[in-house]
Amino acid sequence: MTTSSRGRSLRRVSVVAAFLAAAILPLPAGAADGVAALATGSGQTTVAGELRTFSFMAQMQADGTTTGVAQVNNRAIDEMFELRIDCLRTFGNTAIVSGVITRHTDPHAVGLTGIFAVVDSGEGTVAPEPDLITQVFFFRPNTISCADLGQADATPFLVPVEAGNVQVH
Repeated sequence: MTTSSRGRSLRRVSVVAAFLAAAILPLPAGAADGVAALATGSGQTTVAGELRTFSFMAQMQADGTTTGVAQVNNRAIDEMFELRIDCLRTFGNTAIVSGVITRHTDPHAVGLTGIFAVVDSGEGTVAPEPDLITQVFFFRPNTISCADLGQADATPFLVPVEAGNVQVH
């Protein structure tokens, strides 16, 4: 197996693992009742020539309560982390998500707020363009959440999802 084909195989395995992680995330009790907004996805991008994989599930109930989790593995800086999602804001096919960093390869980042955005460009070969995602931006706790941001705030930071899928409902 060549180095190139090994890299492609590793990427396929990473994407499959991310899809499986997203598929097995438990939904909160009562999830089927009163869901006001839902954003899910998993996939990969390339950052500084290195693979970055992600998976997430964010769900907002009719009463505004938001739950979910996001996981990111950014190989460009040897960083892996998890967010406990507590905010979801949607604008048509765009979602802005935020939460608290609960696990991180750098323990100093635990407790910070993480915010990212996604755009659902459609499904499969009929999609006019790839889905989009931002990197996760970190902020001091309780200084900002997705509720403070609009669609235009995310636009300059969006990059194509190279493999995977994002859905915003």
